Amino acid sequence: MSAPLRFAIIGAGNIAKIYVQAFAAIPDAQVTVICNRTESTGRPLAQQAGADWVPDYQSVVQRADVDAVVIATPSGFHAEPAIAAAQAGKHLLVEKPLDITLTRADSIIHAAEAAGVVLACVFPLRFGEGPRQVKAALEAGRLGKLTLADVYVKWYRPPAYYQNPWRGRWPTDGGGALMNQAIHNIDLVQWLAGPVREVVGRTATLVHNIETEDTAAALLTFASGALGVIQGATSAWPGDPARVELRGDRGTIILEEGRITTWKLADAAPGEESAMLTLESSGGSGAADPMAIGFEKHRRQIVDLMEAIRNGRPPAIQGAEARRAVEIVRAIYRSAAQRAPVTLPLTGDDF
Repeated sequence: MSAPLRFAIIGAGNIAKIYVQAFAAIPDAQVTVICNRTESTGRPLAQQAGADWVPDYQSVVQRADVDAVVIATPSGFHAEPAIAAAQAGKHLLVEKPLDITLTRADSIIHAAEAAGVVLACVFPLRFGEGPRQVKAALEAGRLGKLTLADVYVKWYRPPAYYQNPWRGRWPTDGGGALMNQAIHNIDLVQWLAGPVREVVGRTATLVHNIETEDTAAALLTFASGALGVIQGATSAWPGDPARVELRGDRGTIILEEGRITTWKLADAAPGEESAMLTLESSGGSGAADPMAIGFEKHRRQIVDLMEAIRNGRPPAIQGAEARRAVEIVRAIYRSAAQRAPVTLPLTGDDF
């Protein structure tokens, strides 16, 4: 076994707790530092991980006992510690979204490229067996001509969820139901169905007292010509499992929380559908509770990053790939603000 790779986790909120669980299941990984400005939050998590607690990321990224850094801060605070880590020669695993604007996301990508470090962004749904089987079916043309590719994330968050001061604010959350919650499945549908070329979006704040949207809908046109919709909400009680639906003239596949629930292909072999429906579950749903998820997909993504570092290969989800979901969300926001269609790729972030 190779010497353990040593990680710092910057941020000690809910998602950092998932990472601590994931790292505990990886024998050749070690968390050496938990970084969080608030001692009452950071120190207990550090004790749980058997790591040091350090309040400032500038000193963390300079430590000799840190090979890679996990950025688990609020969404609008990814760029600064990520750039500092890259400049210090540390590899990077950045929570979704890569950052909340394309300019800030690009700054992370450019810093990693300049430093020659590995940069990966976290979209754990891609590491499930269901999405991988769907990707293979699409690449083999088994759905025929793709006609529709849809995302439905009709979730609910109670008012108390937004009492956290960074949530639901443009400077720190970068958006609402789309940028924070639906972005996982937005990434999934663009990975499966191909690039998005145009969006028409509408957003609204209907239930919560927040700056950003709690309800959104968009019409998509893909480069292939397929059409699609995105519906994202934290206003839909009690919250349903997130779905990605893919339909073509030779088949239909539906994923719920990354698990295949429909597999209807014209060329399906006997028993194939039942086999697909019994693949592993997603490990939980964030439909009503953001912590009701497992850590297994995060564990797989950490292992992928470790293998990329050790073998000198790109990780499964590089920075430029993770940028695509941010671009789609930003395009929807621009379309909603301008009340007009928006063509991708975007030029600039202002709208």
